[in-house]
Amino acid sequence: MASSPWRLSVAPMMDWTDRHCRYFHRLLSRHALLYTEMVTTGALIHGDVARHLRFNAEEQPVALQLGGSEPADLAHCAKLGEQWGYEEINLNCGCPSERVQRGAFGRSSWPTASRPWSMW
Repeated sequence: MASSPWRLSVAPMMDWTDRHCRYFHRLLSRHALLYTEMVTTGALIHGDVARHLRFNAEEQPVALQLGGSEPADLAHCAKLGEQWGYEEINLNCGCPSERVQRGAFGRSSWPTASRPWSMW
């Protein structure tokens, strides 16, 4: 297993790790990988892409965390994240949030643990 170049990662936290929080975290350390809040595929496909994906260049490296259950939608949104310059695309595969579980995306929407691998 390859070792991570990051000394610290700040996990995605809904309603918390927005771009303002990430900017603050970046001021604390240049040696951390920062994550967005989880962004659902529906929010990107049907909503304001710029509102969900914009970030300050000073925040880099930033990882985009996506939540969704449809492979084609996840692939489309991952490409959007790549186009917007995210360092990494992260798929939510186990968020404990009740909101995520009610939304039937991420791990809660997959009947078996092998579902994420079937997307590749």
